[in-house]
Amino acid sequence: MKKANKIGLSAIIGAAILILPFLLPNNYIIQIVNMIGIFAIVGTGVNILTGYTGQLSLGQAAFYGIGAYTTALLNTKLGLPFLVVLPISILVTALFGVVLAIPALKVRGSYLALLTIGFGEIVRMVLVNWISLTNGPAGVVGIDAPSVFGFRFDTLFKYYYLIVFFVFIGIMYQKWLMDSRTGRAFKAIRDDDKVAELTGINITEYKIRAFVLSAAYSAVAGVLYAMMVHYVSPDSFTGNDSNLFLWTAIMGGMGTVIGPVIGAVIMNILPEALRFLGDWRMVVYGVILLMVIIRYPGGITPYAAKLLHYVQKKRRGKAGE
Repeated sequence: MKKANKIGLSAIIGAAILILPFLLPNNYIIQIVNMIGIFAIVGTGVNILTGYTGQLSLGQAAFYGIGAYTTALLNTKLGLPFLVVLPISILVTALFGVVLAIPALKVRGSYLALLTIGFGEIVRMVLVNWISLTNGPAGVVGIDAPSVFGFRFDTLFKYYYLIVFFVFIGIMYQKWLMDSRTGRAFKAIRDDDKVAELTGINITEYKIRAFVLSAAYSAVAGVLYAMMVHYVSPDSFTGNDSNLFLWTAIMGGMGTVIGPVIGAVIMNILPEALRFLGDWRMVVYGVILLMVIIRYPGGITPYAAKLLHYVQKKRRGKAGE
């Protein structure tokens, strides 16, 4: 019965996701929902690196930007299509993940946070000042919509399903990874890297893997973002964006499979819901985030799971009477 309930719940959620864009009133709302998916992908990468491996990153927007700019330049300058730029952007961003991981192996805690902040600022300054390549503050325009086997995702409605596909793949891969030997090694490093090393885990190798995977997730999100808005500029990849990505993972629940998705929903819908407050919007937004973290220090997902378990237990108790 428990397995049947899970299958039924999964079917309902799947059906709701498939019909959701038909229920949305306009393109503005659809774009917000699409951004939720993009945030969920980056948040999943942050979750692998920080939530499961314990490596604090405040420079995730740099990987996001590298993926987006690689896509923009390959598409606008060389005319390469989506199915070509996607693996290239992932590879290029993953290489930068290795570049950051090597010095990150020598530091931890607040020093690691400062290192990732510095990396993010370096990438942003390169995007701003390398005008001959990136067009500087003006950014890159004219990015083509993705096409897969002749089908063009040239509207936000169609694009929704492309993003949902990558969110699903990203979540399922994360789940599989955390159940594998690599995932167990990540968790051991997070809990105590010295003990993990004594048990024979190559912490250097696994930390680099975590950075590379996190960078790859951000690259995918960057590709999807660039081809959705058809324009990229350095303003979209700042330190503030890195903070938002980290908050996405924290709000949903670090070290949980579905946490980044829940966090992405909160981080994108809450500012829009508070728009009627005008200049006070971001103040109230920040206060709400702090209150949630104080009340639910482990994020929303673990507490929601406990509440669901409690409700199911109550129902079984009433059924037994």
